[in-house]
Amino acid sequence: MAIVRMSKFSLFSFDSDRQNLLNVLQKFKYIHFNTLASDDESFLTKIEAKEELLSLDESMSACKWSIDLLSGFLERSGTFEELKAGVKTFNLKEIENRATAYNFKDNYKYIYELVEKRNSLEQENTNLKTTINDLKPWESLKLNIREILEFENTDVSIGTVPKKYINEFIEEAELSELVHIEQVSKNSSFSYIICFYDKSSKDELSKIMHKYGFSRVEIKTDGNVSDAISKLENTISENNNKILEIEKKVLLKVDLLEDFKIYYEYLKNKRLKFASSEKFLKTENVDIIEGYLPTNREKELISLLDDTLGKNYYIEIEKASEDDPKVPVQLENNNFVEPFESLTTMYSIPRYNEIDPTPLFAPFYFIFAGIMVGDLGYGLLLFLATFFALKFFNLDKVKRNSIKFFMYISISTMLWGIVFGSFFGDAIPMKSLLNPSEDYVAMILMSLIFGGIHIFFALGIKAYMNIRDKKPLDALYDVGFWYMAVMGAIVCIVANVLKLKSGIFNAAMIIMVLGMIGIVLTGGRTEKTIGAKLGWGIYALYGITSYFGDFVSYLRLMALSLAGSFIAIAVNIIVRMLFQNGILGIIFGALIFLMFQLFNMFLAFLSAYVHSARLTYVEMFNKFYEGGGVPFKNMVAESNYFNIEEE
Repeated sequence: MAIVRMSKFSLFSFDSDRQNLLNVLQKFKYIHFNTLASDDESFLTKIEAKEELLSLDESMSACKWSIDLLSGFLERSGTFEELKAGVKTFNLKEIENRATAYNFKDNYKYIYELVEKRNSLEQENTNLKTTINDLKPWESLKLNIREILEFENTDVSIGTVPKKYINEFIEEAELSELVHIEQVSKNSSFSYIICFYDKSSKDELSKIMHKYGFSRVEIKTDGNVSDAISKLENTISENNNKILEIEKKVLLKVDLLEDFKIYYEYLKNKRLKFASSEKFLKTENVDIIEGYLPTNREKELISLLDDTLGKNYYIEIEKASEDDPKVPVQLENNNFVEPFESLTTMYSIPRYNEIDPTPLFAPFYFIFAGIMVGDLGYGLLLFLATFFALKFFNLDKVKRNSIKFFMYISISTMLWGIVFGSFFGDAIPMKSLLNPSEDYVAMILMSLIFGGIHIFFALGIKAYMNIRDKKPLDALYDVGFWYMAVMGAIVCIVANVLKLKSGIFNAAMIIMVLGMIGIVLTGGRTEKTIGAKLGWGIYALYGITSYFGDFVSYLRLMALSLAGSFIAIAVNIIVRMLFQNGILGIIFGALIFLMFQLFNMFLAFLSAYVHSARLTYVEMFNKFYEGGGVPFKNMVAESNYFNIEEE
């Protein structure tokens, strides 16, 4: 249950063996490469694979486009069936064999051309619909447009006038006997009109048109408008039939979806090999490779190199330096702790010389989340749901760990639900060891005690790390004196409140004062002048006030437990009242119970997740943990579609 020990290696091999070596290392998987620089050695150059990477990126983009397209045509099964089926498992060899046998280019080209044709037809339909919309207002015209525009002694203007001005426009325009306005149609905004007028009236009519906002319109047909619309609609219908035929052809290729996904994973891992090679240096004939691997896999790597390269390589392996910030970090924990690793990585990966905090905070998180929900019914429901998911769903490792995480929280919730005597609030009466709604003082004390254990445990970890790093005095200065000051203060307060013997109070006071003096004298020990040392020491002592805030933070254990409990009890009171009002009351009561208890359960677990993380990150981690480590990156790309197993 710790950070995996790493070894650093330097490997020299012939560049002619590069691709074969990369293939083997990828199958080995447990390799993290360093990026080497050629600053000082002019005979060393970087390996460049820009063209290969660009080509692979283009192929991956095309493959991903095909996957997304075919996925849209795939008939989805229900979510339950999808989870039950899960994702398939392949090893790299199987992926490579299927990918190299798959005719990606021809299948992609075929699908791409079909889709381009479909898109062209859809765009044509869009343009045709726009034309139809333009023609619709003129549909009632019986004459052909060409005939209207070719009257011998009369000019014609076709256009629109704002609807609110149409009556005034017609009235004023037709004052002249040589002008006639034909209103063809109208909508909420405009009237669509045709103006017939003698050429001698053109100038006067133009002024009237300008006055009332006349806008000329070009009707996009020479013949009958109604006939033109019918032809366009027929063309759209024909195009839709063609689109359906194209989609049927694409649908026949849905069976290739898995092949496209496999090819995508193949390309992604191939790209990773070329990208990895850019981290190497080379001479004229030799590649220089540097990186890390888990120490327990050294012999496995050497055996693999012997089988692959024979004697045509040289390797140096040494234990990774504790203080080297480049050393990648890989976490390894037992089945209980591993699901909590997501909380660590969400905060920050530990540095190689730190302690993996996951096994240290996991028991506290388990307890705190259980207290905050503290209901046997809620815990039982979540336990059954998570057990069912783990039993019947084919989940990948990440999803399984997430489900396990909530299963563990449900177990803690059930245990604390028994302690609190809570089953969906007070739906079923239970004996309690501690009733949150009545035993306020006990709940406060329990929260503060857990808080004290949590904080002092975190300080103890800091002391251990200092002693481990051969800094015992730092452990005394940064932890020991704080133990004395804070614990002394706590005992003084307790002795005063409980009226304990004066000897206890006096002893605690002496310990507290000695601790405070120690903090003042050592808090600024890194400063150069005595004044600065004392100043920073006093400032460090002022930090004792933050500990009181830290302790108060743990009262959220009680607060959230009470909040969830009171809401559940309130729902039960309403339901009992409804149950007294006949069959309708029973039906509505059952619905309200189900809906609001589930909603309260969701809020309770959400709050427990967030606030337990807050206590971990803010109250615990800031005592000893910094993070900022480099995550170990395997030589195998993380799959989007499958589980990738070792051969």
